[in-house]
Amino acid sequence: MKRGAQLLLLGRFIAVQLGWPGWLGLGAFIVGAAGLLLVAPQLDSSNAASATAVESLQHRIDQMRNSATAEAARDPVATLVASLPPAGAVAQFVAEIQRRAETEAVQIDRTEYRVQPILGQAAQRYRLSFPANSDYPHLRVWLESLLHDYPNLTLDELSLRRAVDGGEELEAHVGMSFLVRDSK
Repeated sequence: MKRGAQLLLLGRFIAVQLGWPGWLGLGAFIVGAAGLLLVAPQLDSSNAASATAVESLQHRIDQMRNSATAEAARDPVATLVASLPPAGAVAQFVAEIQRRAETEAVQIDRTEYRVQPILGQAAQRYRLSFPANSDYPHLRVWLESLLHDYPNLTLDELSLRRAVDGGEELEAHVGMSFLVRDSK
């Protein structure tokens, strides 16, 4: 047999062996491969453009970080003061202390505070002092949540005393400092 006749017989054998599901799969494979060959160059150019944009953004981020770091190195006090909330936030903070105390079943009868200028008059330290009554778990959760949510808050003093009757209730004296930037 000639070469052409052999190829024709081989093709017919393969066609019979594949059946219609095989031909359907082979057709889907050919269509997918053709689509990939048509789309791949466009994806390559799109990926290259995206990579260039990412490099450009990374360069800008690095420049901003370097300038912010250099500025902070020149005047770290000004950077710290700029990160503090304004002096007007104190009233809202005191109200938040009371709201969270009520939520955590901590009783606060009164709050005393003193104002002290710090950082060369650029900021103010509000020294808050108050008695609080509750059990230990509630006191702890209340203080932890305040200290976590207010990075400009410090716990300066905490004294605990068990109530006279020996129960779970604690009498606490809490001293905190709330730092704000001066409104001037």
